[in-house]
Amino acid sequence: MKDMKEKVRKIIQQKNLSSYMNATKWNELRSAMLNEMPFQPPFIIKYLDTECVEEADFQSDVYYLGDWYYAFAIEGAYFDASFAVEWVKVRPRYLRRCGALIEPEMISAEDVFVALLKKYSIPFEENDGVYCIYGYR
Repeated sequence: MKDMKEKVRKIIQQKNLSSYMNATKWNELRSAMLNEMPFQPPFIIKYLDTECVEEADFQSDVYYLGDWYYAFAIEGAYFDASFAVEWVKVRPRYLRRCGALIEPEMISAEDVFVALLKKYSIPFEENDGVYCIYGYR
């Protein structure tokens, strides 16, 4: 982990990034998603040391939920890697399948999600139902 922290420190310096979140804020977000949301919303994470993230499947509503327990685990090992998070994109709704012949039901908790972000003073941007929380910019 020490090597990863050094790598992240160099990237921050090279790209002249500013920190928007700290470990406390990331933990508040993770805890709120686990304990205060009616369901764990789907999300994708971009780490500073990765070139790209597959976002194509996240541009529309999805049928799966997020696993916020392991939200900041990387490389198959659970440790707090929130120090390396460039951004997290969250879609606080999902499609619930109702059967083969019935249209899926949209389950949304956007109002609860936004209220939690405000409650914990977590800065965010919203674009077409996707909420982006920056770790660095």
